[in-house]
Amino acid sequence: MLRHLFTALCCCIALLPATAQYTTANAHSHNDYLQARPFHLAFDRGFGAVEADVFERNGALYVAHTAAEIDTARTLRKLYLQPLQQMITEKRGLFAESAGAGRSLLLLIDFKTAGVPTMQALLQQLQDFPLITSNPQVQLVISGSRPDAALWQGYPPYILFDGLPNVSYTAEQLQRIPLFSDNFRSYTQWKGQNGLPAQDEAKIAAVVNKVHGLQKKFRFWATPDTTTAWAAMMRLGIDYINTDQVNGLADYLQASSSK
Repeated sequence: MLRHLFTALCCCIALLPATAQYTTANAHSHNDYLQARPFHLAFDRGFGAVEADVFERNGALYVAHTAAEIDTARTLRKLYLQPLQQMITEKRGLFAESAGAGRSLLLLIDFKTAGVPTMQALLQQLQDFPLITSNPQVQLVISGSRPDAALWQGYPPYILFDGLPNVSYTAEQLQRIPLFSDNFRSYTQWKGQNGLPAQDEAKIAAVVNKVHGLQKKFRFWATPDTTTAWAAMMRLGIDYINTDQVNGLADYLQASSSK
């Protein structure tokens, strides 16, 4: 039994694409709005992705972890859209050509309220931010209570979607998906200490290989936030490493890349 697990694990890992050296561009600021400086801290540390949970209320989009935590002063517009457009204006393209070749910033907008009305509110607000919607270095990716995939083609092309590995998408729908995300706890209960069990690693390697076979990137949520877990994510080819510790992961990746 153990020999079969080991063989399966080796086969899955062998099929994973060679991964370039990890940098902070591979870091994802989970629940970024809970940071002391939402957007700015992760952006300043070079993160490639930031996440904002949003609740729609009468056309407004509030950034909060739960409905009970909604603060009318904390909106998607104020915490993310305005500073992002300002950054694009100041930098004339978000990333300088010398340092930003091939780089992008992924803004993952996690809908906590019904997909269609939340999308309508988002599209209405984005009309005020043409420098964001026209910028090829920005990816606006909808997660959470996203509208049904059958509706995706009716939205502007700058709206992208977070895919789910257990869902079958049409070729047309796949064109709107830059990454797939899944719950780490669906594969393992590993706490990020000691070694990841071989049978769990085989399951993880299989789903990562499946997504990479579609030429898409992959991210887990609900991952342990330890250096041991970060190292495991890198070894397994996870494209975006999920964290609530922006400075901690940034320091770790910078130290790793300098070795």
